[in-house]
Amino acid sequence: MYSHVYTESVSAVQYSFYQEEIELAEKIGVDIARYPKETFYSRSNILGPEYMGDGASAPFDEQFPMAFGTGPFSIQDRYVTEDIPVGCHIYHELGQKFGVKTPVIDSIITLGSAMVGIDFDQTGVTLKELGIGHLDRAELLDYLENGNYKEEA
Repeated sequence: MYSHVYTESVSAVQYSFYQEEIELAEKIGVDIARYPKETFYSRSNILGPEYMGDGASAPFDEQFPMAFGTGPFSIQDRYVTEDIPVGCHIYHELGQKFGVKTPVIDSIITLGSAMVGIDFDQTGVTLKELGIGHLDRAELLDYLENGNYKEEA
């Protein structure tokens, strides 16, 4: 995937997804790792600097030998069957709960559902299933930062 699939258009989608993540984090009151836009525009994407240090990058006009043979090799890969119904669906629900639009994330849920024939809107992990659906912003922050959990009334 990292050797052949990453393109500028895929990077643009990933960067847009990342912008939605940032907006969610800010609305909730937490922070996430910050990367400059240009970091997304290489074959190594944010994994380059994240795992190999600042400035690590594999340009689009070169192959990324470290990633040869790493897959995925099927659409039924965890990048679709786990990341979408868990990660993307939780982001979608957080967006709904905290008033953040997530059109790119929602599109990935829709496209992923069509690709594998599973309705991730219906089968995705929910905030309620995680036991945090009833928490307001302050309660969620207290839980995340201090481990204090308020039971559902």
